Amino acid sequence: MKRTTSTSRRRFLYGSLGALAIPVLPSLAGAAPRKAPKRLVCAGTQLGWYKPAFFAGNKEDGRLLRPFDEAGLKNDLTTISGLDHKGPTGNGHALVYTLYTGQVLRSISLDQYVAPALGKGTRYESLQLCAGEQRFNAPLSLNRNGIPLPPIIRPSVMYSKIFGGDAASLERQQYLLDSGRSLLDQALEDARRLGRSISHEDKAKLDEYLTSVRDVEKKLARRRDWLDKPYAKADPTFSLPEEENVAHSMMIQNEDLMWDLMALAVKNDSCRVFSLTIPLADGALMLNEQLMKSGYHNLSHHGHKKDKVDSLVAIETAHMAGAARFLKALKETTDVDGSRMLDNTTLLTGSAMADAAKHRRVDFPLMIAGGGYRHQRHIDCGSKHEHKNEMACDLFVTVLQQLGFETDSFATSQSNLNGALL
Repeated sequence: MKRTTSTSRRRFLYGSLGALAIPVLPSLAGAAPRKAPKRLVCAGTQLGWYKPAFFAGNKEDGRLLRPFDEAGLKNDLTTISGLDHKGPTGNGHALVYTLYTGQVLRSISLDQYVAPALGKGTRYESLQLCAGEQRFNAPLSLNRNGIPLPPIIRPSVMYSKIFGGDAASLERQQYLLDSGRSLLDQALEDARRLGRSISHEDKAKLDEYLTSVRDVEKKLARRRDWLDKPYAKADPTFSLPEEENVAHSMMIQNEDLMWDLMALAVKNDSCRVFSLTIPLADGALMLNEQLMKSGYHNLSHHGHKKDKVDSLVAIETAHMAGAARFLKALKETTDVDGSRMLDNTTLLTGSAMADAAKHRRVDFPLMIAGGGYRHQRHIDCGSKHEHKNEMACDLFVTVLQQLGFETDSFATSQSNLNGALL
């Protein structure tokens, strides 16, 4: 009987709304104005950024920032120099995943720290994306146990996440969710019985396991609740390519799609917390419909040769163009409280590979955009400058406070950048 009622409800929703998610409109009689939700996007590259062109305060005046200037976003961003994690350096590639964790063992990334609070009430608590295939497995998102979360690498999968798809019927999804819950119930019962006869050390490991099971249970319940709710109507101005290719050579094309899909997900409030990994690629990339002469990884080891630097900056400019298009779309969209959607969305981008040419991890290239901050174009941190910060996590503390979290610390932070940005 319960299943029949649920099925009837789904049919009613789809029949009456045509799979269109209707937002709450404050102008309707009796509706109180809503406060706009806060959102966070954490993006990063595994091959760093060419810093002379990244920082707006440099003599080259930030060549990589031109896409933002051309999009009318000149006053909506700040680059920040002089910050890193001040931890063991090691191999640069092996530690790129620490960008948003503070390089703390078994630690949580910034996006996952905020996801349970910011993502409450949306279809997805958070979404992890990657611009195509990953040769080097170092996603930016890690859960509270420090375990990397696998990213979505196919734009078509991201599309179906936002607008639904034909991969499975609602009834089939319900069946799978119910099956998952029954298996977890059995696993919990077995674990509890085992807990009565094991050592103290084993109990600690068992508790960790049970915590993971409960997390899965919560996600299953969340997915079950959202089965009865219609997806947003597909945007007629957006279309996926006829053939999907997630090979390294197509990184820029896939990245562009991911930026555009994130903008759509923000607009229809499917999700409020994202991470986007721009992966390491050895081979040559397709750029401006032509295959480049050198591989991306090879160009990152440029040795300050002008031709290599120019080619590397061309790739990185394409990265920035996608981000600029994302921000512009939000700037041109009105949020539920009448403000610009951009002012309620914080974009962080950078890399824990500060200098890919030498594999150095000192002075991360970092940028913050949108979010309603007091942007200054560029902030130079360090002992010789006004903002005497050293830790990249100082920036993250300010971000957390701007997002509404009452905290004075995150990972390896020692202070904050409130005086510069708030």
